[in-house]
Amino acid sequence: MKQLFLIIVSIFLFTNSNAQTLEQNIQEIRTQFNRVNSQKDFKKVYLENEEFTDLIPSEGCGLDAYYKNGQIYKIVESDAVSQAVYVNEYYLKNNELIFVYRTETSYEPPAEEGGNLKKNTFYQERVYYKNGRIIRHLEKGTSVLNTNLDFQKMFKEYMPYLNTKIKFEKQYDSLQGNWLNINDKKDFFEIKGLIYQKYDEDFIPVISRFSFDGTYLQVHNTETNADYKYKILKFTDDKLEMKNTASGKIIIYERMGE
Repeated sequence: MKQLFLIIVSIFLFTNSNAQTLEQNIQEIRTQFNRVNSQKDFKKVYLENEEFTDLIPSEGCGLDAYYKNGQIYKIVESDAVSQAVYVNEYYLKNNELIFVYRTETSYEPPAEEGGNLKKNTFYQERVYYKNGRIIRHLEKGTSVLNTNLDFQKMFKEYMPYLNTKIKFEKQYDSLQGNWLNINDKKDFFEIKGLIYQKYDEDFIPVISRFSFDGTYLQVHNTETNADYKYKILKFTDDKLEMKNTASGKIIIYERMGE
């Protein structure tokens, strides 16, 4: 009997301790949430449509990242469809995802001309994370989706593109413009946020997005979903020399006049 009592007490203490730890973690996340939203001195970068995803909704999508001293604290993803907007707010601490707040809102046209749109947030989702794992998941209303999104996966996919514009801003800006293959005058591309690559003037450009980590240029073809990786060997204002890591081929481009 005494042994059974000790087991019950141990289970109670363990459960109570876990509950206290969970609430402490949730409170830390809420504190970070409030701290981030009270900041007034964040810088902001913006990505649009194919610059960060292949899944483009009917009315387009965008990604805003709020950062300070090269570190991202908040990301806002907006997807627009006919008469509705879906928003995911990602909150970070030490470059780790700690909280996501999703809303799905419909907008109905006004009954009378000159009236206001009728706004209805019909779904809300809150996901709390600790060390990459979900520790609390809350939902209110009914989502248009049949399953919950993998926010952790989406967040990791977006980060390289955002960091390219934040941590490697100088290189990103320098890459913008027109580049010509010095060994094949028919091979040229323009970088204007996205990469528009052509082979000969009559060809429709192939559109790709890219990320840069200081050494490697990752290129994703938005039409075929093919991925390419290039090691930057030399990069100046007028010359871009890189090696395809798969084939080992070295390609040299020079900047073209505007």
